[in-house]
Amino acid sequence: MKVVEIMSRPVVTVTPDTGVKDAAQLLIEHGISALPVIGSKGGLVGIVSEADLLPMETRPDPRSQAMPLPPTAGSAPETIAEVMTRRVLSVPVDCEVSRVARILLEAGYRHVPVVDGGRVVGMVSRRDLVKVIARRDDTIKLEIARRLGQLGLGTSLDEVGVDVGVATIQLDNQGSNRRLAESVALTVPGVLEVRFVGRGER
Repeated sequence: MKVVEIMSRPVVTVTPDTGVKDAAQLLIEHGISALPVIGSKGGLVGIVSEADLLPMETRPDPRSQAMPLPPTAGSAPETIAEVMTRRVLSVPVDCEVSRVARILLEAGYRHVPVVDGGRVVGMVSRRDLVKVIARRDDTIKLEIARRLGQLGLGTSLDEVGVDVGVATIQLDNQGSNRRLAESVALTVPGVLEVRFVGRGER
């Protein structure tokens, strides 16, 4: 399964000159946790996330301090360029979802931009991956049957079952057909495993 099948789009972006307040409002309005930062030539130059903005709220309450705090004039960042993360990991649009999942887990990221020809075309997050796992079994079943039918494997809807993401396909034991059917079924978002039974065995 390719990341283009599950990524969020259209992607909401900002530029280095975008105001910090404006970026915060975009995060809230769209219910997202990060914004790719796009440079003047249209390429990805950074990313700004909730974690980049949180330090702005770490200043202690003056009322709780025994000594006066230093003056704050001129200390607050005004633009995204001042707070964004510049070293950004992105993935190509044809990247496998399994690879993206490993990147998010191993690097501890919550999201990663998806690029095509140097342009940001989407974002994929941990939530997008969880949405795939959460897809309804009946929706997955319909899609498996449709894709197998397009291949001419003669698999009807009654010969496909899905239970908690595990697909069971009735298909006679012909190695090449089963390998093909499994490859196709695994491209359907939400399929976690594929099993086979001979026709009439279920």
